[in-house]
Amino acid sequence: MAIDKQAYSPKEFQFLFGGQEAWNTQLLTALYALDVDSVGFPSFGTTQVLDVRAGSRVLQASDLYQTQAASVTEISVSGTLKSNTGRFLLANITGDASDTYIVQSNYEPTAYGVGTTGLTASHFKLLTIVYSSPQTDTDLVFEDCVCTSLSFNGDMGTEAGRVKFSATFKTGTKPHDLSLTSESVDNAISTGDVSMTTWSDSDYRKICGKNGLIVNSFGLNLENDAIFTGVDSNGNFESVTRASEFSVTADFNVKYDSKTESMISAWQTQTGDSGQTIMNDDGGITNETFGFNMAKSAYTNAAYAEGDIMNMDVSVKALGSGNTSSTALVEIAI
Repeated sequence: MAIDKQAYSPKEFQFLFGGQEAWNTQLLTALYALDVDSVGFPSFGTTQVLDVRAGSRVLQASDLYQTQAASVTEISVSGTLKSNTGRFLLANITGDASDTYIVQSNYEPTAYGVGTTGLTASHFKLLTIVYSSPQTDTDLVFEDCVCTSLSFNGDMGTEAGRVKFSATFKTGTKPHDLSLTSESVDNAISTGDVSMTTWSDSDYRKICGKNGLIVNSFGLNLENDAIFTGVDSNGNFESVTRASEFSVTADFNVKYDSKTESMISAWQTQTGDSGQTIMNDDGGITNETFGFNMAKSAYTNAAYAEGDIMNMDVSVKALGSGNTSSTALVEIAI
């Protein structure tokens, strides 16, 4: 048999996603391409048992047990943040479809599963993800996905503060297609870059109440894990809900100076809320301007960071205002 002489570049593969209108129903007519560094590969939750049965010293063909039933597939990707697709990722992990994405102190997630219909695809409550291959009919398609981890990060010394992202998704539904389809890109990678340079007013570069900061780099981290329950006759989980905590943290590298030197003492002596943390162009988070605001936050670390000059590494975590309060734990806009 002759060989196949064709070879493919990893850059020819694409990562696509779109919103769904119902559970267990892929929607492939409005797929958006993410600007990814590399496509990577999903972590299948396939169960495989390779135990030797009694009566033999070797694994016999009849001993192998393998199933995709009741398995969770995890998908991770990273790349350059674009304003439109960044909003869609935020909509999924926060559950908020407004112009700015808010997680309230009394956050209560919505569960989805068998019988869930009538969703608005553009709200991105459930996602279909496609690994698009340059070969015909070789795409990998996953449905009923949710974003469980989303991070934005930027460094003024790298690409002038252009913001990057990383995201993790999970699904408890078996892969819809593995090499049985070719899907088209309905919305190509946009040109809407996101940058730290929008934070031009130092009054609103503030960490735990201290403003006037020179921020060298930042990382904003959202964690909202998913739990899958019930199994149907096809081996798919029947529902997905969120885990026990929506966690919002941020990490910064800032210049060591009179504005920041007290952060170490403040970290060691804090007894609760240490003040507002905001990175924005003004006091209000607004649509189409990248920024985020934690009305209340606490230090989780503050330390010297040696470089060409002395800097500081500072980490914080967003705090709620009470489990009956609608005050925002965090508000984010892109």
